[in-house]
Amino acid sequence: MGKIEQGIVSVNGYGAYKNITFPLSVKVFKPLGTLKAEDKYKTKIELASEIIAQLMDEGFNIELVLADSLYGENSQFLEKLGEYNLDYVVAIRTNHGVWLPASQSVRANKWCKFEGTFSNQKSSTRYIREIVYGKRRAITNFEITTDPETMPENSTTFVLTNLQGNLKKTLGDLYAMRIWLPAV
Repeated sequence: MGKIEQGIVSVNGYGAYKNITFPLSVKVFKPLGTLKAEDKYKTKIELASEIIAQLMDEGFNIELVLADSLYGENSQFLEKLGEYNLDYVVAIRTNHGVWLPASQSVRANKWCKFEGTFSNQKSSTRYIREIVYGKRRAITNFEITTDPETMPENSTTFVLTNLQGNLKKTLGDLYAMRIWLPAV
């Protein structure tokens, strides 16, 4: 809290196949204050973008990119995914801002109940709804929670995706795959 720890911070690319998660690539992030003269500073976003490019160059077939809000809020990272035409489900902050013309408004669609399935095959009741900013677009926003009445902070997530179709029954499980991954 308010200080730089002396541990190693990394940006990681993982693969997931049939509930098995495995590392594909790792890059060490060095905060500005820890760099040696010969080091070149790179942000976590730059490192993650390099990992995406590396995996694509190596011929990996990336079906879906999952990421937390650091990446979901970053247009540079989303543009990198767009360069490779990659599907994604990324977290965004609860106070995510969107500019709209005065004639348009934000609407939250009705909650849809679904059974979220975890990597251990246990399930839990969840709720999902689409948040539409102005007009519906190719990139959509959703809110996922365990309780639509109280919206618990530790189990309510806002996500952004470029996936198309009726996502209410699948998006929650897709994003939950991110939770299986080791902490980054």
